[in-house]
Amino acid sequence: MNRFRFIAGSFFLAGHLFALGCGAPRPEPEIASSATQSGYAGRYPAELQAAAASFSEREDLAKRATDQLDAYPDQLEEPDWKEVLDVIEQADAAGRSHDYVERVRAVDGAVAFFNDNQDELTRRVSGAAQYVVKQKGCEADVTGATSRALEDGVERQLEEYVRARNEAHRRIERYRASLGKENAAVLEKQADAVSFTSYLVHIDLVERKLRLRRMLEEMETIKTSIDEAIEAERAFQASGRRTDDEKKASEARIEELGRSKAMLDSSATQAKQIDETMEERIEAAQKAYREAFARLRSTLRKNAGLPADPSEG
Repeated sequence: MNRFRFIAGSFFLAGHLFALGCGAPRPEPEIASSATQSGYAGRYPAELQAAAASFSEREDLAKRATDQLDAYPDQLEEPDWKEVLDVIEQADAAGRSHDYVERVRAVDGAVAFFNDNQDELTRRVSGAAQYVVKQKGCEADVTGATSRALEDGVERQLEEYVRARNEAHRRIERYRASLGKENAAVLEKQADAVSFTSYLVHIDLVERKLRLRRMLEEMETIKTSIDEAIEAERAFQASGRRTDDEKKASEARIEELGRSKAMLDSSATQAKQIDETMEERIEAAQKAYREAFARLRSTLRKNAGLPADPSEG
């Protein structure tokens, strides 16, 4: 009897644990919200506005890129259309692949860093270049040229950095001789655009939707965090002997938090308006891209003398 109860209990426990594990799966790792942190709370309204605006900006970018797909075949000069078809299909698939997506995320971070710090980076590089010029006895101002060279250099390196994780560019390298220099250069740009547009409609817009919704869920906690942070600053000023500089810095933080609090409602209203339509807008962007890509693929197959794909009928 005891053995039977032990076995029955074991099955019950195993089933219970299985139900818990399968009934409420959680992604790993689970990242905690920053809504209780005063620094994040202070930045929250501006970042919420930026998150809402970025969704619309990326949606518009995807639309403009999608609208250009029909013109791609006419931009090439008598290539081997089977090779072009292979490249374009690989580009579409790459845009949804882990390898490409992870690289684009890394580049997005690098671009954000460069844009946020461009003035300081340019100042330092230009200063070093100007020093070298002066040491050589020249009086020319190289600041403008250095700034452009830095920006162009970063852009080119990031472009190559992404292409290294795009299978379409490996195919272009395979076909480069038969494509010819001009066709290869055009096809590189087309492959970049197809991959990035595929990424935008299938990955990027969805991730921006999730980020915006996560941020909206933090709203009430953010309000509390701002109030608590202001109270903490006032308590800091009143506690012990604080220098004038400490009090001044604390007061500046209070003012910044106050401005953030005043922006909360308007930021939330804008974000909620975007949130209400995100699902259908993502579906529309995916549908438009899917149809445009199917037309492009159909044209390439026709040019290559291949039969129509039944899946596109």
